[in-house]
Amino acid sequence: MKKIALLSVAVLFLFSCGQQAKKAETKSEDTPKEVVVLTVDQVLEQASDLADKEIVVKGTVMHVCQHGGQRCFLMGSNEDITIRIEAGEKIGAFSQEQMGSELEISGVLKEVLTEADAHNPGAEHGEAEGEEAAETQDAHKILAENQAAAERVFFIEGLKVKEL
Repeated sequence: MKKIALLSVAVLFLFSCGQQAKKAETKSEDTPKEVVVLTVDQVLEQASDLADKEIVVKGTVMHVCQHGGQRCFLMGSNEDITIRIEAGEKIGAFSQEQMGSELEISGVLKEVLTEADAHNPGAEHGEAEGEEAAETQDAHKILAENQAAAERVFFIEGLKVKEL
């Protein structure tokens, strides 16, 4: 009887130690990574590196679109530094009451594609003949040159908003 009791205590002890180890492993896996919150200025400075990545940006709302609130603009260190936020399905819409308030937005940084980005010269035109082909080639050349000189524009596809 004593052997059975000692054996049961030993089994319970080993079983309980195994459960604690599993709980500790689960906690370390569930611990969220520390999120870096960027300012509008920082996002625009690092935009090329952050394109198509999920980011968190904090700024003051300086404009909310009056036609359904589908977008707003966050201001950086001054009124000339702004970034557009698209509400999308997850956020729904921004409200006029949010003007002037501080928001923290999680979303994906996207680049606005220009016509030259979206256009593949010659691929969909096939083998055009004569004057039309020359005009098309000239148009492609002008688009490519202007795109190289153009400023890159970025916006954020919003996933989550938090009012501060």
